[in-house]
Amino acid sequence: MNKLGHLAFIMDGNNRWAKKTNNTKYYSYKYGATKILNIADKLFKSYKLNEISAFALSTHNLKRPKSILKIIENILVEFLDSTLKGEKLKYKINFLGNLNFLNKEIIDKIRLIEKNNSNKKQRLNLFINYSGQDDILNSINQFLKKKEKFSKFTFEKYLCTNNLPMPDILIRTGGFNRISDFMLYEIAFTELFFLNKLWPEINITDIKKIIHKFHRTERKFGI
Repeated sequence: MNKLGHLAFIMDGNNRWAKKTNNTKYYSYKYGATKILNIADKLFKSYKLNEISAFALSTHNLKRPKSILKIIENILVEFLDSTLKGEKLKYKINFLGNLNFLNKEIIDKIRLIEKNNSNKKQRLNLFINYSGQDDILNSINQFLKKKEKFSKFTFEKYLCTNNLPMPDILIRTGGFNRISDFMLYEIAFTELFFLNKLWPEINITDIKKIIHKFHRTERKFGI
């Protein structure tokens, strides 16, 4: 049976779910954000997972209307404030991506939450303003700038994912069979699963079925 250490999600479909269910965009994105926290909690309890990663906001998403981005920012601030006020997390939170589009106050809250939960073994990685292509280009620029000898090691150490294991499973919701610039380098041998359900519609049973299929898959890694 395959060992599962790292499970990743591309969370797609919040906006379409709002239209489908006649809910506000705020409610939809809030519901989607709460869902990843609840799913992470259940999966960490049920499996010996070390890492769960979620693609929350891509660099390309920053082209969306400012009203949508403001909703996402407000939901992020609400989560940060509730956590800092005492809401206990049973796992640590790690934010990856270029956070410079956020103001300093929000970034400071993010770093404080990362520090406060650093002693926990299991980790939820939230990718915000992240682009796999940009991360690869940034890594190349870094070792060129430092005039280091190119190797697999020097390349990987400058990726923002350098302290993460490669994902074993990547699940994308939303009905599209594409990666959308998420961890392009890291998913070389990842098992990919695409669901027609929108992100707010996914449930723990859907994920457990995928994990069961993963355990029965023969992974050869090119051998």
